[in-house]
Amino acid sequence: MPDAGLHFNSLGSLLATGYGSSLSAAQRSASPLVHRFDGLQVFNEARPWAGVYRLDLVLTAVAGGGLAKLTVEGADECEFTGKFAAKAPVRDVPLKAGSHTFYFRTTEPHLHTQLIYDKRQLMVTQHRLMQGANRPWREVFGAALDGETIDGRRTGGLLHADGGGITLNHPTQDRKLYEMFLDFDPRVLGIEIWNQLTSGFGSSKGFYDDSAGPHLHFYELWDDLLKTGRRCWGFFVKDHNTFGRGRNVLLVPNPAGHAAGAEVEALRAYRKGAFFGSVSALAVNDAGEVVPPYDYSAFRFTRIVVRRDADGNPAAVEVAVTGNDSLRRPNVQIRFVTDQGVVLAVDASQAEFPLQRNAAGQWMAAFVRVEAFAYPDTHLGGEPLTAEKMRNLNVHDISLLHDRRSTGGKAHFSSSGGAELRSRIPIVDMIFSQPLRRV
Repeated sequence: MPDAGLHFNSLGSLLATGYGSSLSAAQRSASPLVHRFDGLQVFNEARPWAGVYRLDLVLTAVAGGGLAKLTVEGADECEFTGKFAAKAPVRDVPLKAGSHTFYFRTTEPHLHTQLIYDKRQLMVTQHRLMQGANRPWREVFGAALDGETIDGRRTGGLLHADGGGITLNHPTQDRKLYEMFLDFDPRVLGIEIWNQLTSGFGSSKGFYDDSAGPHLHFYELWDDLLKTGRRCWGFFVKDHNTFGRGRNVLLVPNPAGHAAGAEVEALRAYRKGAFFGSVSALAVNDAGEVVPPYDYSAFRFTRIVVRRDADGNPAAVEVAVTGNDSLRRPNVQIRFVTDQGVVLAVDASQAEFPLQRNAAGQWMAAFVRVEAFAYPDTHLGGEPLTAEKMRNLNVHDISLLHDRRSTGGKAHFSSSGGAELRSRIPIVDMIFSQPLRRV
């Protein structure tokens, strides 16, 4: 959006926005590369956001680099601020190797691109036309949550008033920005804690950056937000990655096989925080290839309960887990995390964390959340993986524990290539509860 560099999802919303079309590797190999994107909305001053599109090109040097020349017809390049003021036409614009982004306001219901380049010097590794919300974030959040009237018709809004909401995706920026989003409406549910395409538990440097670690920006941001007393659910996703890791496991009543029932109960679970995050080991065959069901795991929480004393006062958080693979991952560790960090680690499938007050009678923990890991006896081809070693590892390091690396073939983590961060075959199942807050 023009006023916020933010990607978000609106779970259960009827808001329809955006466009996306990417050329395949075979299409990108043509030289000259000529393509027409169809089905576009023509720019209109009354609803300017609907007719603005973003063209992304990535050129990779093969030998010596050289220059490509881009021409676009059916649209004028424009600013991505204010009223999207038109700029000069794009005709034979020279492009060097690297990433290039252009914003266009359409003059036709299609956009025609021509890229002339020498295949001996350059290759086209991305060519796509995308469209975001293109409106101030408060407007779009409101349209997603409550709907709006356009040309006399009511559009957008949540399908079920008591379910769904907004998730803030790959939060690479500072805490204050996400405080503002969370404070907008209680139906802004939380942030991504794990995104397979953005360095796992998060880089503050943006997409795909694995130049320095540990990658814990999203994970640490979660606790920083919880320290402020805000409610913030944590989301765990693969993003657009078939072979990656990351699931939100929803806790829903049996919908008796009725599709509508399943949907509304899933959306209610998201609203209430009745789900946990899973970052599991990847399934491999004897040849070391990643195979279905990829990151499926039965490892789960069976109990997270606030136990009360005889007077009804909270005394402890009780936790139990089950479902770890007894052959591949026989060992279990449960951790309790508060605003003071990891305050207790128990090497068992059941654990209890006492809730204590300070001298002023206030709860000492601003929040409590639970992490659990199921792990093998060894890693790195036979090196012991003990409970003590696990206790000394952060979640980023645990997520990288492996016995082998990818041997090639289909990329199981990302289309971004063979970066080391995305080449290991992980062997630990990790689950993360939603936080209990001091209110």
